[in-house]
Amino acid sequence: MRPAIVPYRSQAPFCGVRWHLPEVTAPRVRRALDRALAADAQSPAGPRAKLFVHGRPVAPAEAPRVGRAVTGAAHDMFAWGSAVQTHDRTLFRALVTGLEPWFATRGLPQGRVEAEVFFGRYRATPGGIHREACSNLHLVVEGEKAMDFWAGEAWPPPGTAVREDRDPQSGAQEQYLSGLIPRDHRERAESLTAVRGGGFAWEAGTWHVGRSADGPSLALNVAAYGRGPARQGPVLRSWADRFAGEVPGDWLRDYRRHLSSDCSVGDLLATLSGLGMRPPRPGGTGGQPTGLAQLEAPVLWHGDGRVLRIAALGGWVQVPDRTGLRDWLAEVLRCPGAGVEVPADCRSVAGWLRGQGALTVRRQA
Repeated sequence: MRPAIVPYRSQAPFCGVRWHLPEVTAPRVRRALDRALAADAQSPAGPRAKLFVHGRPVAPAEAPRVGRAVTGAAHDMFAWGSAVQTHDRTLFRALVTGLEPWFATRGLPQGRVEAEVFFGRYRATPGGIHREACSNLHLVVEGEKAMDFWAGEAWPPPGTAVREDRDPQSGAQEQYLSGLIPRDHRERAESLTAVRGGGFAWEAGTWHVGRSADGPSLALNVAAYGRGPARQGPVLRSWADRFAGEVPGDWLRDYRRHLSSDCSVGDLLATLSGLGMRPPRPGGTGGQPTGLAQLEAPVLWHGDGRVLRIAALGGWVQVPDRTGLRDWLAEVLRCPGAGVEVPADCRSVAGWLRGQGALTVRRQA
């Protein structure tokens, strides 16, 4: 079974999803959270991880001690880490591969995309019922997770105080109904529950709150940020049925306007190849491989007859534009499950793709 993420109900603005991403395992996701907490504890920048025990914030440096307590059946603990894809190249590749069809049909936002981890035993997300200027895809990795959603013109109740906040990275709006106790309003919500292999998706601007249903839960959330108010913003869909292959010049111009970016064509392709997610640090070099090549992640390219720019998993390389190289890239993309011979004049590009983790090469028998 190929990696996949599919909705199983279509009630807007939220739905349940089913997912199959074999490399997204509980140990890998927990390690990514540990690294995010450790990095946050050492960083002078704005907080990208949070830890709460009994509703009170705790320094991320306390995470190891708190983690041991959770495995010992503690309760009322919540941990969150952002940009976890930057801490694990395999997790990043698994997300790009699984999310590429999802975003191709639903569209990429104007802002960044980040993978977050939610872990703990908690009755409600700290801050309570809230909404943001980001759409969310929430995949339950371990345990059981519930999500309560409120929609319609009658919500929130008249006179409810709304606390305003901003995402520290993008400035996107966040709003909290901190004065409401979520369980007191659950009868007005629609509640969805999921275990591993299931999850939820909801549009930007949807009021919601999460909770672990029975015991500790671990979830991987993909947040696709807009740049303005807490409601669904503009999205840009693919030029075809996926974000892979040769990128048309007019679509790249639309993408530049969509992002309000002045970066180079290569950087645009690199951003697109990571679906707007920041990549981990670059991997090693892949040498000059010989044998049969097989893609492990989407590859993008754009040429002008002189220079060909190739991107994969958040990086890009520039080489002379040659028809033979384009044809080889297209063939490898068309045959994801079969090996394609690496010609001598394509080995440097194959090596770069292998170093990125986007390509494997096996020797012929």
